[in-house]
Amino acid sequence: MRLLLLALAVCALWLTIEDRWGNNFLVPTRYIGDSHYILAMMKLAKEGDLGLFTHITTESLGAPFIGQLNDFPEAERAIVWLGGQIARVIGLMPAANAMLILSCIVAAFSFYFAARLWKISRLSAWGFALVYAFSPHNLRSLDSLGIIFTGLLPLQFYCLWYIATVEKVSWGSFRFRLTLVMGLLSGLLNIYWVFFFLNLYALALLCRIFKGRKNFIASLAPIVATCLMVGALLGSFIVYKLSYGENPAALVRSYWGIDRAALKPIELFIPSWGTYLEMFSGFFSRYYDGGKLGTGEEWWGTYIGLLPMAGLLLLFFKGIQRQVNKRAPSLPFLAACWVIAYASFGGINAIFSLILDFYDIRATSRYFVGIATIGLIYFVFVINRLMRNWSFATKFSVLGGLALLAIMDQSFHSYFYPRYNKPTHVMKELVMADRDLALRLEDNLEAGAMIYILPVLDFPEPLEGRGAYKINFFIYDPIRPFLYSTKLRYSYGSNKGRQGADWQLDVQDLPPREMAATLESYGFSGILFNRKDCADRGAQLLAELGEAGWPAEFEQGVNNEWVFIRLSPAANPVLPTLTPYALASRK
Repeated sequence: MRLLLLALAVCALWLTIEDRWGNNFLVPTRYIGDSHYILAMMKLAKEGDLGLFTHITTESLGAPFIGQLNDFPEAERAIVWLGGQIARVIGLMPAANAMLILSCIVAAFSFYFAARLWKISRLSAWGFALVYAFSPHNLRSLDSLGIIFTGLLPLQFYCLWYIATVEKVSWGSFRFRLTLVMGLLSGLLNIYWVFFFLNLYALALLCRIFKGRKNFIASLAPIVATCLMVGALLGSFIVYKLSYGENPAALVRSYWGIDRAALKPIELFIPSWGTYLEMFSGFFSRYYDGGKLGTGEEWWGTYIGLLPMAGLLLLFFKGIQRQVNKRAPSLPFLAACWVIAYASFGGINAIFSLILDFYDIRATSRYFVGIATIGLIYFVFVINRLMRNWSFATKFSVLGGLALLAIMDQSFHSYFYPRYNKPTHVMKELVMADRDLALRLEDNLEAGAMIYILPVLDFPEPLEGRGAYKINFFIYDPIRPFLYSTKLRYSYGSNKGRQGADWQLDVQDLPPREMAATLESYGFSGILFNRKDCADRGAQLLAELGEAGWPAEFEQGVNNEWVFIRLSPAANPVLPTLTPYALASRK
């Protein structure tokens, strides 16, 4: 009953914070940037094109070829796959919201069970589990679906504590079986959190070695389970790379990203709402308006929340006190220090990246969630001990007040300082406009008809070069019509860097008349042109196409952003390139 009430409370709070009660649940919480990518991956999973262990291919994208999405490792494959299975039942947009709620419920349950295993009272465990479900990083929402699935952290920390401290690992014990299950589940997470778990598990093993604990070999089983699960999920990408050769353009990383996305420890303690407090506005303004260096993912922030902050400060004070008294530091203290030292600007991750020439784990600012988890757990320990002899009414009042304060603190960003948040009715208008566009295209074209998306953007991460995104035609805007299509094929969506995708860039550079004729020879039935980023809203391009015999057939979307130009596909089309995937990629 307690868990059911906890789940219901999480659902009610999420629906309230995100304004998704009733029909609003049919509208995603974000509809820009990376959220389009997440929705597309869930749709591929829904249609069976994205499996857990197989190559990701689809006829709906990458026309006229079969779309290949195997050069860019899908970092949260299991999560978007699960979202796709839910979408089969309730639809794509509701499934996206359901996955966000699920991430909060998993976090709440994990915290509750970990707290109970650590002998925290049921009341404290329940109240703070609700707080943990709405940690500040959940504000990333749909844009970062895999990143916010961090709910296993409390149980992971419990299992790490068990591995580091238990005298002898026993295969038959409940705690070891729990650790083994956590190892398997950890392998299903976003690759950042897999790496985080492996990192701290290695430290737990070192503690075990230093303390001379028994049965070391058995303690390796959970981490082996994690590695096997990760290997199974990423195996198809490795096989594809071996089969078709390197494609360095698909995943571009450098040391710049390591520094750019590192953690700034000071920002753990600086809330976005600080400037609203008149008494302290000067202090916070000096930071935000004083030309601070923009590292980390500053648009989301790495603020950990008031209660985790209090817990972390208490933990550091206790750690220093133990050092003064010449006692060994506690494991939570060591874990927090390690994560900060590892993730910070110019820290251990930066050193390892340079030595190993490996830059894929770059956004270590995301590990602030682990620091926040340690801080909140320690705070709960302290407050639970403090309230041990209090009456139930007093405990309930104090816990209720703390929970309310924490949730308001952690949700402030959603209400007053949004990055992408738009009013729900505006979001609904955007979704309906794209759906109506896809329906109109399908009403006017035969099943299997191919559409060339213009302007051409690289997929994924169109950050530089000829296929870079435009200010008003954003990162994954070309994939929006696909989200609602059932029978059309789009040129966009194959991984950049191979000829099966890059031919589009060459065609885009042709004069309008030659571009249209070339696309017809490839078998395309139309051009779908987005004119938001054109200074003249595409007037010159449309005029030249019209004069050459390809007039615009209709305009659609918000402010008529999309224009459809019908083409006459050749009866015997040719392919843009005969070897689209085996050719070496662009440098």
